[in-house]
Amino acid sequence: MDVWHTGITIILIFTAYFVKGFSGFGPALILIPLLSLIIPPVEAIVLTTVFDLIAGILLLLSIRKTVLWKQVAMILPAFFFGAFLGARSIPILPVTMLKKTVALLVLFFIVLILWQSTRPLKPSLKLGHWYGRTIVSFLAGFGGGLAGISGPLLVIYFKLQYAKSIFRNLLIAVFVFGAAWRLFLYRSVGLTVRFAPWQWMLFIATLLVAIAFGSLVQIRIDEQKFDRFVALILLIPCVTLLFLK
Repeated sequence: MDVWHTGITIILIFTAYFVKGFSGFGPALILIPLLSLIIPPVEAIVLTTVFDLIAGILLLLSIRKTVLWKQVAMILPAFFFGAFLGARSIPILPVTMLKKTVALLVLFFIVLILWQSTRPLKPSLKLGHWYGRTIVSFLAGFGGGLAGISGPLLVIYFKLQYAKSIFRNLLIAVFVFGAAWRLFLYRSVGLTVRFAPWQWMLFIATLLVAIAFGSLVQIRIDEQKFDRFVALILLIPCVTLLFLK
């Protein structure tokens, strides 16, 4: 990667991890499609996973006492099982059709999130029950294993039930475990990414500044504006899945 592409990558990292610090999710939705224009897609996925693990650990250390750990523990088993089955289903199911279906469902829930943001917060669509949680967790994991799409469903699940701070902290906790697991899997099959030491230093420094800035901004924004920001981020995978191959 030359100096010009390194500069572009730094801008992308700052944008993606500002969003991560602000909302608790989003860097993969921003980084993977755009970095794939600069480096091979597999390397973009591995690089984003490395960054997400670093960012997730740092954020988790700062909010660990306020995370609903019981909820996290109930999400992960079905999520990982779904990912396992999704990966095994790649040769069987038409991934293109699945992506379009997921995009339309996410678009529907964007409207639902915006509609609910103007009303008192309460659990929606019975997602708070154990069976709702299990179904959403499994489908999110399955989508991740089959098509690399797991974030939006979990974002929707948490946002329709919890206020800003609880929502953000749950996402941070779930995604840091997910990043650790994915990185382990990537390394086990020999997938790595290599940059010069000075590039790694610049990338990680940018990530740290972006996280700090995003975390500071989210403290100062009200619930309704936060919901609109979440809906805007969710539009990224919708557009990508509906219009790109």
